[in-house]
This record gives sequence, structure tokens and C-alpha cells, in this order.
Amino acid sequence: MEDKNDCDMKKIEISIIIPIYRGQKHIQRLIYMLNEQKNCPYALEVILVNDFPGETLEMPKFEHPVNISVRIIKNDSNMGIHRSRINGLKYAKGDYVIFLDQDDTLLPDYIDKQLEQIEYSDAVICNGLWRNGEKIFSETNPVRDCSYSEYLISGYPLVSLGQLMIKKASVPKEWTENHMISNGWDDHFLWAVMMAHGVKVKANDEVLYIHEEDGNNASFDWKQMYMSGREFERIFLSLNLLDDKQEVKFKKLIEEKCSKYGIYETLSEKMRQISHEKIIGNLKCRKFYQIGIYGLGVYGKKLIETLENSEITVLCGIDRRKDIKNISLPVMGLEDKEVKHILKNADAVVVTAVFDFQGIRERIKSILPDAEVISLLDLMG
Repeated sequence: MEDKNDCDMKKIEISIIIPIYRGQKHIQRLIYMLNEQKNCPYALEVILVNDFPGETLEMPKFEHPVNISVRIIKNDSNMGIHRSRINGLKYAKGDYVIFLDQDDTLLPDYIDKQLEQIEYSDAVICNGLWRNGEKIFSETNPVRDCSYSEYLISGYPLVSLGQLMIKKASVPKEWTENHMISNGWDDHFLWAVMMAHGVKVKANDEVLYIHEEDGNNASFDWKQMYMSGREFERIFLSLNLLDDKQEVKFKKLIEEKCSKYGIYETLSEKMRQISHEKIIGNLKCRKFYQIGIYGLGVYGKKLIETLENSEITVLCGIDRRKDIKNISLPVMGLEDKEVKHILKNADAVVVTAVFDFQGIRERIKSILPDAEVISLLDLMG
């Protein structure tokens, strides 16, 4: 058995910073969850940042002792998630920092496994699950190279900062000194500056994190995300971290991302306004009784739900991330041989990834030349 003195000698401090906005209901779950992370080799402090000053956060009563340090700090006004994270960081004593959202879930061995993997790196990212059980990283969506050059091509690779453990000393000052007002892109901002400064990041393929995303997150408020993306673009360009060629790539990356938000805002509005019966009626009117669905994200799954128990048969789903999609239908990649066989009698393929409809349509037609290919936007009129 390990001697207590040995344990104290190697003790590492970890700070977990959690902005709380009208989130009193989350606190007991968070404390229970993080208390399960407690282990001899490290000291764990939890910093709750109250970003809704109209509500006083209270520590719930616990049946058993809580063996972690918990501190509540209060913003003077509603400052948003970025400023709240920075305010929490000012109080953090840890060698390592984890930024959580109030509805995130860490599995019990998150800290142990992340510390095992970080080795000589400055930070480590883990794999995780979406709430529906789909993996964040998989064979068809692997962790990309954590470098500045890759960032300028592919963008931010995580779904949330909850996947990241970083040395406090490696958090870039540009991120702490330039406060974003619009919620949505502060995690992207942190990653971009980390990559610009060559922060060494180790990838941990173990599933240690669960992201709660139900359509009500900031990432589904498309107007908000657009404003946040443009604010980030303005701030990042002002930091002079790009040469001329890099700036061209950066602006293209942001433009492509932000242009999607406008398209998805239109799609979301139409989805809110149209009834299930109208969608089914539009398919029947076009004599589309057997279909394939390309794109099994939020809108693809909503379309599948809409067509359940109707006269419309969904033959299969098509998605680049075929190996992680958690639905009851056959799912395959467009390049799979089975696609031609399953969709040979399909009346149409409905594309829910509407931001790149023309490019996707061309790829589908190259494999299924006789297929009718329509956009979900077009289907809704």
C-alpha cells in the first residue's frame, strides 16, 4: 500500500472551472460526479462561476462527506461564458485546468486517464460521446493533427472544452486578455491561439466525456453562433498571429463556417413552421415513397422521426461517419457497394446537409446516376 507521505510528495493540483447560468439544479450532480474523480495523487478544486447575479448559488446538502474543494465566485453582472471562464481561472490554484459546461459529464476515471496520457505535452484531449451514444472521434472521424497548419484547414476539432485538460501555464494570454462578448466561439478561440503558439497536445482515444447536446445548446442558436464567429474573427486577426498566406486560409475557414449558420438558420425556421403531415404530403405529392437520407445529424434524425409510421419508407441512411451513427436504419458511406443495391429502387435521396447540397448532389449522382436528389430545404418548400 502506498505511504501517505509518498502520496503527498507527488500530489498534483487540478482546477475544474464551471460557469453556472441559472444552473442551481446542476450543482449537486456536478459535485457528486467530480467527487468520484478524487484520488490520492492529486488535489481537486472546483470553481463554480455564477454568471447570473440575480440568483444566489447554494451548496446542496450531501449525505456523505465531499472530499473536494468547492468555491463559488459571483460575477458582478452577466458576462458570458468566456469572461466567466477567465474569472474562474484567476482563482485557480491547479497545475492543470479543465473548463466544463454546467451540463457536461466526466466519467469517473477522466482525470486519471488524462494525466496518464499527457506525458511531456502541454495539454491532452480525450474522446467522448454525444448524448445519444455516438462517438466524437472514430475511424471515419479521427483526431486530426493538433497543429496550426491543420487548424487553418480543418478548424476546431473538439465539440467542447470539456475534452481538454491543459497546463495552467500553457493557457495563452491572448485568450485571457481579449474577452468575447458573444457566446459560442470562445473554445474555438482558445484552440486557435494554442495552435498559433505551438502548444503541444496529446490525443487520448479513450472515451472519458459525454456532451449533452439536445438542440437547445448555444451551438444550435445559429444567429448567435454567426455573431460569435465574426467577433472571434475580428479579435484573432487583430492579434497578428498570421502571415499573408495563413490569413487567406483563416478567412476562408471562418467564411465557410459562418455561411453555414445562415443556411441552417433558414432550415431551422422552416422546420419549426412546417408540420409532419406537410412534409409527408410533399413527399407523396412528388411520388417519393421510398427514399434514402444523406446526412444523419440533427436534421437527418428529425426527418427520420417525422417519417416513422407513415407511408414513406426510409431505405437507409448515408453518412461519412457511418461507424458511429446510432439509429435503427442501415447506415453506410456513399462509397460502400451496398448503397447501389439498397437504393436501386429508391424514388429519391434527401440531402439534409444543405450547406453543401450541390457538391453532395454531384457525388451522389456519380454513384447513383438515375437517382432523384433533393435538398431538405427544397422538400419543405
